[in-house]
Amino acid sequence: MEFSNLTLYDQSRIDEHVFHMESRGYDCFESFFDESKCDYLRNNLEMVIKDYTPFQASERSLLDKYHMHDLLNKDVLFAKTLEDPRLQQIVASILGDFWIMYAYTSSSLPPNGENYGSRIHIDCPRWIPNYSTNIGVIWALDDFTIQNGATYILPGSHNTKLVPSKELFDNNSVRLTCKKGSLLVFNARVWHKAGINLTNEFRHALTMNICRPFMKQRMDWVRFIPKEITDKLNAQARRIIGFDTRIPSNLDEFFQPESNRFYKANQE
Repeated sequence: MEFSNLTLYDQSRIDEHVFHMESRGYDCFESFFDESKCDYLRNNLEMVIKDYTPFQASERSLLDKYHMHDLLNKDVLFAKTLEDPRLQQIVASILGDFWIMYAYTSSSLPPNGENYGSRIHIDCPRWIPNYSTNIGVIWALDDFTIQNGATYILPGSHNTKLVPSKELFDNNSVRLTCKKGSLLVFNARVWHKAGINLTNEFRHALTMNICRPFMKQRMDWVRFIPKEITDKLNAQARRIIGFDTRIPSNLDEFFQPESNRFYKANQE
């Protein structure tokens, strides 16, 4: 299953994407993954959820029981999604060419239930006018419908530091319904929440929070993901994971030739 040889979007679609991201704060790319990719990733995600054991002393671990944080450690195909040249094209149009991954998780809504994302929230606490630091992407592995908890989002709310009241959010939010295989992209300052799944089946998605290359990541992904997986990835995926933005731990690592530097030069 290949992700690295997919056809890029034409410039008019990317220009439209930038317009939507700057104005309403979100966009949707339909038919981003075909059904076979969705089904493979979905089946493997279900196995990870089934095997999940919360850390007993951690309340966050219990809250996150439908948000798997270590998917990139489980199967190289999850990591291979980072090789997609269209993903680079979409995100670079907002954050520049050298963006990296802050976090890569899942978001699964259980049958007749919800998850920790079903509260009104934003994924980025920083308010910097006219400057995006974080973007969220959602790979929909199932249809997103009103019945199974399609995401609520408050259009344009990334353009203000004001916190919406629940009443304002409820009266002005829209539902992000889409077909299985779609890619949802949103400014991480947009207020949103997962819905409630009213069906008898799981609704699955993969999610990634993306940041600029000078920012710290949630995990030390270079050390956290097994070498047997990262060695199989192309240069784009390794950059996204953080291989070009590492911090030297000693002078031997610091005084390296330019080509071997842990933190590559000229990343903005």
